[in-house]
Amino acid sequence: MAHQKNTNGGFIHLIILFAIFCVIIWYFKIDVRGFIDSHAGIRNALIGMIDFLKGIWKTYLEGAGTFIWNNIIIDIIWKNIAPLFPSK
Repeated sequence: MAHQKNTNGGFIHLIILFAIFCVIIWYFKIDVRGFIDSHAGIRNALIGMIDFLKGIWKTYLEGAGTFIWNNIIIDIIWKNIAPLFPSK
């Protein structure tokens, strides 16, 4: 049985990045409304935060996240649920 690697970003990755983003905002007590009100600072702040989160994902979380996605979500859960849905 050949295993095809999922190369898409995926919804789970987006949720994990959003959760990390929220934790960072909470931890550093960042004033989100202040960033939104200052139009010049919001772009640079968001770009820096996104780059930081991408670095965290690539450095620390990608291996575990990919393993969980491919070996647990796809192999165990999806392959057991998919036959329950009829194909057209």
